[in-house]
Parts: sequence; C-alpha cells; structure tokens
Amino acid sequence: MKFISLIITVLIIGFIVKKQMNSNTVNKDAISHDSISVPKVPATPENVQKFKKDMNQFMKNSADKRDEEIDKLLNN
Repeated sequence: MKFISLIITVLIIGFIVKKQMNSNTVNKDAISHDSISVPKVPATPENVQKFKKDMNQFMKNSADKRDEEIDKLLNN
C-alpha cells in the first residue's frame, strides 16, 4: 500500500513539474525584443561616462517602446 501511494505521489509530482516546465514558454507576440541593442560594458574606466549616458538612453527608449506596446495591446 505504501508503495502504491509512493508511485502515485511521484506521478503527480512529475505531472506538476512537466506542466510548470511547459508553461515557462514566453509569448513572443506580446512583446518583441528583436530590435533591442544593449550598450556594451566598458573595458576601461575612461568609457564609463559614455556607458552611463548610453545606458540611460537605452532605458528611456525601452520604457517608451514598452509603453507604446502596452498601449497598442490595450487599444486592440
């Protein structure tokens, strides 16, 4: 009896794990990341200020894109 309950428990856990693994797929229709180009991390201390400006611009642009995509999805 203990063996049967162990087998049933393992099957249930396996089913739940399989279901969780399949649900982690991202819906690419919702938000596309094809045109994203992340600034490269500087290798020298002299390029840190340029990286800071590039990163700030990247964050502003990505926030604007995200807002546009959300508005587009909500309006449909």
